[in-house]
Amino acid sequence: MTKSNSAKLPLTETLQSVFDSGCEQYKGNSAFKCGADSLTYGELQQSSRDFAAYLQTQTNLKPGDRIALQLPNCLAYPVLAWGAIRAGLVVVNVNPLYTKNELAHIYKDSGAKALVLLSSSIDLVTSLVDETDISLMVYLKNTPAKDPKLTVETFNYHEVLEKGSQCEYIPFVVHPSDIALLQYTGGTTGLSKGAVLTHANLISAARSFWNTTSVFESGNETFVAPLPLYHVYAFVAHLVVGVTYGVTSILISNPSDLNSFYTALQKQPFSLFVGINTLFNALCHDEDFKTLDFSGLKFTLSGGMALNRSVADKWQALTHCVINEGYGLTESSAGVIINTDTQRRLGSVGKPMHGVEIKVVADEGYLAKDGEKGELHIKGPQIMQQYWQKPEATKAVLNDGWLATGDVATIDEDGFVYIVDRIKDMIIVSGFNVYPAEIEQVVNRLEVIQECAVVGVESSDTGEAIELYVVLKQNGLTENAIIAHCRENLAAYKIPKNVIFIKELPKSPVGKILKRNLKAS
Repeated sequence: MTKSNSAKLPLTETLQSVFDSGCEQYKGNSAFKCGADSLTYGELQQSSRDFAAYLQTQTNLKPGDRIALQLPNCLAYPVLAWGAIRAGLVVVNVNPLYTKNELAHIYKDSGAKALVLLSSSIDLVTSLVDETDISLMVYLKNTPAKDPKLTVETFNYHEVLEKGSQCEYIPFVVHPSDIALLQYTGGTTGLSKGAVLTHANLISAARSFWNTTSVFESGNETFVAPLPLYHVYAFVAHLVVGVTYGVTSILISNPSDLNSFYTALQKQPFSLFVGINTLFNALCHDEDFKTLDFSGLKFTLSGGMALNRSVADKWQALTHCVINEGYGLTESSAGVIINTDTQRRLGSVGKPMHGVEIKVVADEGYLAKDGEKGELHIKGPQIMQQYWQKPEATKAVLNDGWLATGDVATIDEDGFVYIVDRIKDMIIVSGFNVYPAEIEQVVNRLEVIQECAVVGVESSDTGEAIELYVVLKQNGLTENAIIAHCRENLAAYKIPKNVIFIKELPKSPVGKILKRNLKAS
């Protein structure tokens, strides 16, 4: 079955042209706020210009070279990202919480020639840099240590901007099909790969997102930004959508610090909240967060992982704002399917965005019928061009513009998409396909369950068996009680063989549950 939303989007723009237009139109608007500090679009335009001028005149970097940004959410991030793009460089987003092995992989795989990081991270990368193409490092000083001395040229961020302000900036002309971002996959199922995203990919994703609802007002929206800007979800939502439509983004540097989260929003009206299931769940249980003024909140979006109905219900009861669940991947420049204020269905991730086609392909290769399970394939202007320098991996997922997502889905008769599970997460018990998300939804109905995760483990009897990991809000619930609840709601082969109580589930920095770590425990 194939469904599409075939409205065409303009593909003649570049990020530079969108940036220049947005900054001029919204020059006086706050672009980003972080703690007590803020940055207007006029200031963003000037500071990013200074960084671009520095790159052009004071370094050996050339258009097309990669620059790695290894930073948490902070005001410097949009300045550096837009400055690099304006100089014609390709941004490589890097998670600052990665281990040495993960960092070394991305540095080498991307061929990055420059790196921006916090001074507190320098010791970690010192032994790695000499084995890469990195010849320039710019650091934001967040520790009282002396300025570092390394074998590569290393400069302070503020000194770089000061020097750039005295240099000439020459606008670099790019094409919509040029690479703008090298975005590495989350690595939840293995070694991360770099998705090649162009100017046209990112602009299409931003415009599709904005056009999914009629409630947005250009120049008059404030987005809460708890997800890291180095993730494509937040990169599009706050950097590209932001400058295109004059949005103010409230940057949350550490969303796990719920006290700081509350403080950032206590005296700040906000109208849009973008997050993921685990974050919404944590916030709904935080007593301070519950006291915030939600009267201005008119749109909440969830993505990145499955949204549990119990969490959605709690959020709506607290904020009086429905969570609109969406779906996307790194390879699709974030969102491609979404529920809207006028078209939404409980349990579904929605319908395809403007310009996006979708189809579900059964295991045997034919198009699935209404309600039949199969792999979700998507096509549209947001889809990546390829995996960076990995032709075989690219060939495995891209065919005639169609991206095989690796997600099991169904489409109902009205065109709403339901994500059943990841193909790689699927468990086969005695020949039956079992999808962890279905079991997790059932278990999460129990009031005392904070969160849970299901994985498959080897079994001599059934090939694989189901193992359930549970985090409780309070003690008192037994393994037998959980099993009994599952028996009332699930077929016999879907019942967990083991229930393991743990204090917390292992998660990636953006909050995705790392099931591979559970399997190894």
